[in-house]
Amino acid sequence: MKSDWQRALAVLVIAGGLGAGLGAGLAGFAPELRQAGFAPAPQPAAETELLYSIVNLTEDLGARSACPLDLTAARARVEAGLRAHALKPVFSPIAEGPGVMTQEIAAQHIAAASGTVCDWSASAYFNGRRGPLRRDQAGHSYSSLEAASRDVAPLVTAPVR
Repeated sequence: MKSDWQRALAVLVIAGGLGAGLGAGLAGFAPELRQAGFAPAPQPAAETELLYSIVNLTEDLGARSACPLDLTAARARVEAGLRAHALKPVFSPIAEGPGVMTQEIAAQHIAAASGTVCDWSASAYFNGRRGPLRRDQAGHSYSSLEAASRDVAPLVTAPVR
């Protein structure tokens, strides 16, 4: 005669084996189960939203009129830099304060034989910390904004001390 504890142990071993086998089988058929609608699709990791603004600090009126800020192109560059760090950018023309990244951009007008050349520089500011001053790469307007966004983006995802 077997004792109760031996029967209980045998039942646990069998149940554990069946559970593991069933789990492995379901995991193996997961794509087919999702396709058939029996299992939910995996959800992508949630992106952290980051509110940002762009401020044109060009003081020279000649440079300001010769080099108007193309806000659409500037926003595209900032957002490309932020998305590289899995951040979801949210633009606001008037946002400021803690938790808001402020992109400060300035133009310098350079008269050249080939026409007007605008040399942009940008620096990003977030929670009391300023990134390094970045300048546009030759022939790539607003590339300084993308570089400055990439500099500050790690500060956004870093734990607050």
